[in-house]
Amino acid sequence: MEIPAWLAPYEPQMPLNSLVEEVNKIYHSFDAKHYDRDHPEIHQQLPAIWAEMIRQLPEKTGWCVLDFGCGTGFEALQVLQKLPGKIERLVTYDPSPEMLVQCKQRLSAFSNVSFQEQLDPALDHGPFDLLLTNSLLHHLPNLRETISSLLPALTSNAYWLAGHEPSSRFYQNSECVRLFENYSRYHNVAKWFQPISYAAKLRLIFGSHKLSATAHAAFNRGLFRAVPSHKAIDMLVDFHVAHSSGEAREGRGLDFAKLQAVFQSDWKLLCRKTYSYLGTFSEVTAPSRWVIKARNLGQRFPADGANFCTVWCRNDNGKISQ
Repeated sequence: MEIPAWLAPYEPQMPLNSLVEEVNKIYHSFDAKHYDRDHPEIHQQLPAIWAEMIRQLPEKTGWCVLDFGCGTGFEALQVLQKLPGKIERLVTYDPSPEMLVQCKQRLSAFSNVSFQEQLDPALDHGPFDLLLTNSLLHHLPNLRETISSLLPALTSNAYWLAGHEPSSRFYQNSECVRLFENYSRYHNVAKWFQPISYAAKLRLIFGSHKLSATAHAAFNRGLFRAVPSHKAIDMLVDFHVAHSSGEAREGRGLDFAKLQAVFQSDWKLLCRKTYSYLGTFSEVTAPSRWVIKARNLGQRFPADGANFCTVWCRNDNGKISQ
């Protein structure tokens, strides 16, 4: 993959795919300790959605689970809590040792969980019949190659629960964008009168510090010949995230329909759910009149929320019909 024009001024010293991976490792080393605090939307919205996803699984016991890119352990906790006594073993993998520390703390009460910083030892615990990812795919430079590399460690009838990915479809829907822009203007005024907004402001400031720390660490490690900008680091970390209609039109971002085409030789899409019709703002904390507008859009455009979750099964699984 060629170095894009927006990155060229910083003179990257490795191929783009490797650069994305290394910058993500650095960023998440700074992000790990405060990840849950800085992403309240995960704990506000996702438990109910993950419960829906887990209900799509067949009734069985003895699940062998791989949590790929486990982060702080959110998705692992969901299946452990919602499938009590049905998990034979759960292997968490994350290349960030700092993230694994947080994951170990969250899952310390469960004896059937192991923690791996290296992928090959993690896959040696297979075969797995359930794959978990959450807020992961948009960080991967080559989605198909990465997910395909896991196939030898998965059973022929494995399921994959993929949670909380940003959707480019949101920015391609003019009505969704219009509500997002209108709410943004409202929020920019109202936030000065809401104490909760000061906490959000602190998270924004800390996020800027993480980008700065990542930029300098990447430069000091020889990944660049010039210190990259905050925007460049953000674009590398959230590699498949569209931030505007223009970026979505240019092909940046994820779309579950396009993922279905990418994975069709190996995976069958069983169901999907999109949500977050106020874009990057949480509907949980928004005033009711805005929530009503967001829910109206959700009813009219059920495929175009700002985020999506998907449930997949291996194509070899003959028990599931399209």
